[in-house]
Amino acid sequence: MIKQTILITGASSGFGFLTAKTLAQHGHTVFASMRNSDSQNKTKKDELLTWSKERFLDIRVINLDVTSDSSVAAAKQEILSQTDGKIDVIINNAGIYGGGIQETFTIDDHKLFFDVNVFGSVRVNNAFLPVLRDQGSGLIIQISSVLGRTIIPFGGVYDATKWAVEALSENLAYELKPLGIDVAIVQPGPFPTEIFQKNFTPGNSSLIETYGKTNEIMMELFNNVTAMMSSENVPNKPQDVANAILTLVNKPTGQRPLRTVVDKMMVGTAEIINDTASKVQADILQNFGLSELYHSN
Repeated sequence: MIKQTILITGASSGFGFLTAKTLAQHGHTVFASMRNSDSQNKTKKDELLTWSKERFLDIRVINLDVTSDSSVAAAKQEILSQTDGKIDVIINNAGIYGGGIQETFTIDDHKLFFDVNVFGSVRVNNAFLPVLRDQGSGLIIQISSVLGRTIIPFGGVYDATKWAVEALSENLAYELKPLGIDVAIVQPGPFPTEIFQKNFTPGNSSLIETYGKTNEIMMELFNNVTAMMSSENVPNKPQDVANAILTLVNKPTGQRPLRTVVDKMMVGTAEIINDTASKVQADILQNFGLSELYHSN
């Protein structure tokens, strides 16, 4: 295994927090980034730093808000100043979740979701891509979702952001393949992480009561999912995602699958769509004389 320098966004909780620890435990240098690392998330920052110091591991916490150009630029400068201008892996994990009736989400709500879940990864990738291109190597891991391939009612704006992540990521994979840079998409299913506890409240939530039977169906779904995620027997464990990311990081360049599904609850669902889409993409690229850019799942 080759020791790598890794940036992960959204490391204050959930997949990001676990992944930072997992990668560090396997010898990698991890820049665990988060917003408000000296205020709102200082406890999480201190926890990561103390945990890694006690184990003689290399985790460095960086303040980074993916919705801010200046914050991303400052984080880039800080990281590269500590790594002789090099970085091996970018993990775009930062995101927000929110379910509900689509009409209750305002335009500003939509803008926020896309700013964090979609444009956030674009900001980070665009900041570091010049470094990866100069190196002629690197790995970008995009944390998507099985909801980037499927639709469950009442996931409207969140689903839309993950579908956007899927499209941007696959296109990026084609463009970067000739340059020796891998792009890998991770598609988690539903997991009992803090993201469910931070469920976004739509700006027009007062409209919910006007939806009658639809509202009843939504509330029943939410209650069922909450109960499922609260069970000790839920098959999806957050560590599974961290382990999947570790596997991708440790694989040689050119041998990483384009998509990795991490889901024991709806086994085979996203895989069917991924496999079918992959065959279609292979034909499309062949028709345009671009088969050398094909990236299999």
